Amino acid sequence: MTTKKQFDWVDFYKEFANKLLQYKDNRKELVKKVLEIYKRTGINLPTLELDNKIIDIDPFTVFGLFNKSSQKESNRIRIISTIADLFRVSSPVPTSFDSVPVLNNQNATFYYFIGGRKDNDINELWLLFESALAYANSNTPTNRVTLSKYFDLAINKKGNGNSKITMGMYWIAPNCFLNLDKRNKWYIYESGKIPSSLVNTLPAIKNNEKISSSKYLDITDKLRNYLLGGESYLKDFKDLSFEAWRYSEEINKEQGNKTQEKVKSKSTDWVNEDIPSKPTDNVAEPEKEYPSIYDVGMFLEEVYMEKESYENLVALIKRKKNIILQGAPGVGKTFVAKLLAYSMLGTKNDSHIMMVQFHQSYSYEDFIMGYRPTAGNGFELKHGAFYNFCKKAEADKQHEYFFIIDEINRGNLSKIFGELFMLIENDKRSVVELPLLYSEEKFAIPSNVYLIGTMNTADRSLAMLDYALRRRFSFYEMKPSFTQDRFQTYQRKLDNKKFNNLIECVKQLNDEIMEDESLGEGFYIGHSYFCNLDKNDVDNILAEIVSFELIPLLKEYWFDEPEKVNKWTIRLMDAIK
Repeated sequence: MTTKKQFDWVDFYKEFANKLLQYKDNRKELVKKVLEIYKRTGINLPTLELDNKIIDIDPFTVFGLFNKSSQKESNRIRIISTIADLFRVSSPVPTSFDSVPVLNNQNATFYYFIGGRKDNDINELWLLFESALAYANSNTPTNRVTLSKYFDLAINKKGNGNSKITMGMYWIAPNCFLNLDKRNKWYIYESGKIPSSLVNTLPAIKNNEKISSSKYLDITDKLRNYLLGGESYLKDFKDLSFEAWRYSEEINKEQGNKTQEKVKSKSTDWVNEDIPSKPTDNVAEPEKEYPSIYDVGMFLEEVYMEKESYENLVALIKRKKNIILQGAPGVGKTFVAKLLAYSMLGTKNDSHIMMVQFHQSYSYEDFIMGYRPTAGNGFELKHGAFYNFCKKAEADKQHEYFFIIDEINRGNLSKIFGELFMLIENDKRSVVELPLLYSEEKFAIPSNVYLIGTMNTADRSLAMLDYALRRRFSFYEMKPSFTQDRFQTYQRKLDNKKFNNLIECVKQLNDEIMEDESLGEGFYIGHSYFCNLDKNDVDNILAEIVSFELIPLLKEYWFDEPEKVNKWTIRLMDAIK
């Protein structure tokens, strides 16, 4: 199966890895060469440090410079060609990148920036790099112990996980180390292509587990012996990785899924799916999971949120299991809720997500169960949305399920939740059962179900949340993101004077809203009013936003202060003249 042309990246990567190791104790010179790469190629320097004031770098991040998603192949080859010149790599520049996994652009360093990393983090990445090369050259017991030590340190660093660390090791020694990304895990454990007699001997990788070195090396040893044993037409990890890509693409095509991104090369769909602070979960069904991979990087590309804020949000929902996204109009609460679920699942799998919207008429009968009229003028006991969702999750405990409640504070919460007040608590999940009101059936909420609510803090008509419910949820405040880096990048790309003027005006408006004792930050104007605008029609869209969305909102805010409404109407309209 393998041919020199197909895997001609291997020789270059191996030689460059050994050249790079020479800079372990001369990293200032390495940083200079990294900067020189981008100077010579004319390609924009990626963000490698706060304000890109790079003072140190690890070797895996250097490899990541030419192994990133959405990277044009022409730029990839330009960077590699420049590296060949600067580092005097004699192996031919690759022409094919089959089976090469890539990092997501939003999570492309193996270290956190200054202030977020520990003093020894980058040193320990170098030691992993060094020990991995030594082990690949000679797999002695001593080298194995050293490799294990630094593998365990690296994989548990903030921002790293199974896919990312094993990806880096695979780059530098693909015949020795297997890349345990989501696609490979699915192919090995669930596709049916690997004999079950072998799979049953492999250590299981639990949800949210950062795999230990002992488990990882056990998996690689057993799979390598299988591949070399003559039973399989696949001969090594490169063959396996390429076949995992090929076969999952075949499954995707058969399922007719239309959502997967179009890519320019085979390698760009092999994106590292690690979510900082936790690896993503195993994949249950290839036909549902792989057609639409969705990771933290994709989340951050769509949502104006910093990576650290995302990590905090994920940690919060993991710990509490129930969270409410609250904030002013237009901060994107409902939008974020669903994408957050996708990112934690690692895929846009709607079968694991349900969304309902609470309102004044929503009831326990809608939510859990109740009697409904039938065609024969009788009544029948019907299960509600949350009951059915929980039963579905209970039958699939190895995967996470997300129940999203939009406008959670619009419903009569005591009436809707009933006896579930106790059952939704984290420590009661899958443990405590209570009889349901209508059926006396013993019911528990599975531990793999997460509740995400959204709440508009500017809705005056709503009563405070029931305290009994409030203490069972964590509350995450979402604010306008006008100063967030990605929003400002979006603003620069629009390059529209009226848009810029309007954003500045809205910032000033928010300042006045904050100072108003009857309003406050819960009534801010959010950024989502201004997202995804058509660059060719910005002026017309802005006029509609101001006239039909912002001004009516201000009339509601200041219904008893028409002079304020008039003042800000003039200022908003002037901004887009």
